[in-house]
Amino acid sequence: MQQLILGLRDGSLFALVALGLVIIHRTTGVLNFAYGHMGMFAAYITFSCYAFFGFPLLLAILTGLLFAVVLGMLTEKFLLRPIRNLSHSAMLIITLGMLMTLEGTALWIWKQDTRQLPNLISGKPLIVNLGEVFLVITRQDLLIFILTAVIVFGTFFYLKYTKVGLAVRASSQHEEAAKLMGIPVGGVYGFAWGFGTALSALAAILAAPKTYVHPNMMLNLQIQGLTAAVLGGFDSLPGAIVGGLLLGVIEQYVGEWISADLKLAVALIIIIILLLIKPSGILGKSSKRRV
Repeated sequence: MQQLILGLRDGSLFALVALGLVIIHRTTGVLNFAYGHMGMFAAYITFSCYAFFGFPLLLAILTGLLFAVVLGMLTEKFLLRPIRNLSHSAMLIITLGMLMTLEGTALWIWKQDTRQLPNLISGKPLIVNLGEVFLVITRQDLLIFILTAVIVFGTFFYLKYTKVGLAVRASSQHEEAAKLMGIPVGGVYGFAWGFGTALSALAAILAAPKTYVHPNMMLNLQIQGLTAAVLGGFDSLPGAIVGGLLLGVIEQYVGEWISADLKLAVALIIIIILLLIKPSGILGKSSKRRV
């Protein structure tokens, strides 16, 4: 049970990363290879505001999240939108260029030294007595669970019951039809990139007390988020959540029963096996094309 709790904690972070990746990909059709590094850079902004400029922790976090939103929207508007109708491969290369640019800039500004953000919430851990078994849940882990649940349900509600959500779903289904209906598709794409990047930043900030802040802090999380998205189905938002939680539990038990060094390898093996057996993922829908 304790390993299950730890697996769900890690899985919640995987789910946040996967959700952001799926929202961007499903709305704009672009797989953002710089996704993790955009969150990393926002975590550095948060750290700088907190440690160097003396911001209260909550204000520093809000500043980092706002920076992530602006970064995502500017990337879509000025780097991807001008070539959207020219080459899909070029857009992927631009995200790779963003990855290297953000990593190099972080090394230039903050060097290779690791930095640490404090837990968002501190205090004695919660101990649940289950008879012969005691479960220990830290307050930071509990915060991760609650934030993930609120964001997941809030996202689903927003996309399903608001006009902006309707515009996002319409644009993701058919860009030209959405334009003919008067939907500002460019603004919708900017919203998707801004919101998705903010989820990456939030995952980085939540993981920072454990992983520290450094230029490659989100590399593993991006791989695991991508694995979770493939596992659940890359065209399914609920699939991203299910895939993230399931992957977190699987990795935790692999690390406990086999070897902690095999956690990342398991993620890659799952991608390979799933692509061979069911490419659409657990909750994804198979697409049929007329030849």
